[in-house]
Amino acid sequence: KFLEFLLPHIREGKIVYVEDIAEGLEKGPAALVGIFSGHNVGKQVLVVAHE
Repeated sequence: KFLEFLLPHIREGKIVYVEDIAEGLEKGPAALVGIFSGHNVGKQVLVVAHE
């Protein structure tokens, strides 16, 4: 039931999610600091390598 309610809202753009993307292993420590200090917005993602 939850997905039946949620999926149309996502498709219509009424619900959005935010990712805070850091690229490169060298940016990992700063990304962690951002998580624990509350400076990132949404989900923190660290891209180590593109496939």
